[in-house]
Amino acid sequence: MDRIILGISLLLFLASIGIAIYVRRSLVRYTDLLMDSFDEMLAGKKESHFHENQETLPAKIQMRMRQLTEAMERKSEENLRQREQLESMISDISHQVKTPIASIRMYHNLLERKGMSEKKREEFLYAAEHQVDKLEFFMKSMIRMSRLETGIVKVHPEENSVYELIAQAVCDVALKAEEKRIEIEVSCEEELRAYFDRKWTVEAVFNLLDNGVKYTEDGGRIEISAGQTDFFVRIKIADNGRGIAEDRIPKIFKRFYREPESAEIEGVGIGLYLAREIVMKQKGFIEVRSEAGEGTEVYVNLPVERQ
Repeated sequence: MDRIILGISLLLFLASIGIAIYVRRSLVRYTDLLMDSFDEMLAGKKESHFHENQETLPAKIQMRMRQLTEAMERKSEENLRQREQLESMISDISHQVKTPIASIRMYHNLLERKGMSEKKREEFLYAAEHQVDKLEFFMKSMIRMSRLETGIVKVHPEENSVYELIAQAVCDVALKAEEKRIEIEVSCEEELRAYFDRKWTVEAVFNLLDNGVKYTEDGGRIEISAGQTDFFVRIKIADNGRGIAEDRIPKIFKRFYREPESAEIEGVGIGLYLAREIVMKQKGFIEVRSEAGEGTEVYVNLPVERQ
């Protein structure tokens, strides 16, 4: 009997040793597998060997590791994209500010010269003041853009008159249009209403109209009409200006974008960007149809119901 008990005890002892050896080997194998995965991730290897389809502990850990790696990669790509955008914006701002500052410095140096006629002096003073106004306009536009993007200023859409919206924007651009003898025709029912923030949307429509006036030749024409579709009120702004090449249409709403042929036309390339941001923040959208030399049609779509 004692021998039987001793034999069983010996078997149990040997079995426990075998289990311990098996567990140790398994742990070593799992650890090596996980360490290999870590090394591949740290090395940036895209095609790491995972066993996610297996119902094992290492496979589950590897799945979590893959998810963590992918999340970190997405965050890294987003940070890189934001850094590139910031660098691009700083470069654009530097370029926009550098030109008027250089002009002001030049006019200042000219005004310091002795023996200059009073007429010339007045011309240079006026030119310098124009550059200061340009710089001030740019800084104000940057502030508005920054406030919109950071959410410091929020839009508050309410039910408003579309007719009054168009009337205010036309009134604001009328002087510039009159200087170029551009005729503006409006067709909109006074009862037409939509949901939008009156203050900010007036600025958006004004920016679009102002752009139309800038790129329409003297004696041109701008037609504004508005009507309701199923879900939106659609404001159409059509001019007979120089138009936009089809491949450039996706670029015109980017910050600081200006067409190469537009260097002589005053502007900083923020107006259309602001217009789109304002409309999009109110769950609306803007469409553009144009051909080079054939004029441009811009459609502002504003919700007819509270979003």
